[in-house]
Amino acid sequence: FTFLADIQKAMKKMFRLLVASLAGTAVYVLVSFTCGVDGIWADSQLREQKRLLSARADEIQKINDSLTLEYTALEKDPDVIAGFARKMGYVRDGEKVVKINGLINIDEYHFETGIPIKSIEPYSLPEWFCKFAGLLMFFVSYLYLMLKDFRVSERTVKKNKVKIRGIPVYDLPQV
Repeated sequence: FTFLADIQKAMKKMFRLLVASLAGTAVYVLVSFTCGVDGIWADSQLREQKRLLSARADEIQKINDSLTLEYTALEKDPDVIAGFARKMGYVRDGEKVVKINGLINIDEYHFETGIPIKSIEPYSLPEWFCKFAGLLMFFVSYLYLMLKDFRVSERTVKKNKVKIRGIPVYDLPQV
């Protein structure tokens, strides 16, 4: 009977270790999956950065297309060349220049591409924190299961305990 009792104790210890390991692993995976370096939170931040960069790239592409069209027109269209030359202050032979003071010269050809957007490292919990949370859960659950087994065994001992002159005697069934 002591052999079976030893096996039962070993099984309880293995069960406690298994359940505590499962709980610790589950917490580690949950924390790492949601808030870790490659987790959902970091992924959503990277997706937002990608959206902003893509929108900015589209704006810059529109400006580039406009400048390419203007460059082509300045190379080949004589009317566009003449208009641009007039804006720069050139005149044709026989034309008279009239200057009006007080008018603000508006530069139509100034393209604002904005502030450069740089990639930012996403916020996330470090890997050591995820592992620490898993280990902490392992130890807490293992301690809880040990105390639970201790309380259960203490109750059964109290039920089966008979005191004779201060010495506990256990009433075990005889075979």
